[in-house]
Amino acid sequence: METHVLKDVNLTIEKGEFIGIIGHTGSGKSTLIQHLNGLLQATSGQVLYDGVDIFSEGYDRRALRGNVGLVFQYPEHQLFEADVFTDVCFGPKNQHLSEEEIKDRAREALNMVGLSPDFDKRSPFELSGGQKRRVAIAGVLAMKPSYLILDEPTAGLDPGGRDEILGVLKQLHEEQGTSVILVSHSMEDVANYVSRIVVVNDGQIFLDDVPRKVFAHYKELEACGLSAPQVTYIAHALRERGMEIDENITTISEAKEAILKALRSKGSHSC
Repeated sequence: METHVLKDVNLTIEKGEFIGIIGHTGSGKSTLIQHLNGLLQATSGQVLYDGVDIFSEGYDRRALRGNVGLVFQYPEHQLFEADVFTDVCFGPKNQHLSEEEIKDRAREALNMVGLSPDFDKRSPFELSGGQKRRVAIAGVLAMKPSYLILDEPTAGLDPGGRDEILGVLKQLHEEQGTSVILVSHSMEDVANYVSRIVVVNDGQIFLDDVPRKVFAHYKELEACGLSAPQVTYIAHALRERGMEIDENITTISEAKEAILKALRSKGSHSC
């Protein structure tokens, strides 16, 4: 009766990348990311970090989880301390750092997610949904991971809260050089932020490429229970109606530029 959740997965994630992982519910996305820091162990094969098998004898997986931070879906459910600052200190404390270093890291992490010292003594349970999410992410960032993995970090948030969280991730990637692995059901979010998309389907890597090339296979994605961003469908519809426009557009900004260019070109031809 046993089944393999993941099969024949061969994936390399380089430092400094911003990767999106997409797939329909039950495709194996969450199982895959839990292998990356050793929360789950594969029945066969290896998971290598800097070329070393993380399940080799004597390997320090606690230290690994400081380098490969994982933020679960609805991470605010993991908040438990009386105030925000103490909650963010929890991870660094488990790294057995000095009291000064713990506090410095917590303050730095809270600054990264845009929470000022005014929030330090507030109960995390009194905050808005987006603020709670930022506190939870700060708790992982305080351990200074080289890789940050997030499972549906914008789930359940309103548009403002979603934009806040994605803006934080973009800033971390661009300013801190943090490698970000984003699991998401939002094709628009993935198209706007990541530079590489990994598509998981039935426990296997179905596609692995830059967003434009992945979403060019929108019909195959639909067969997998996914889709392309809405602007991609709009671009195809405009092209079918005779507008000279790139059909592989994936973001609103690209669509705006391409449509204006096509209209200017059409106007000049009319003259």
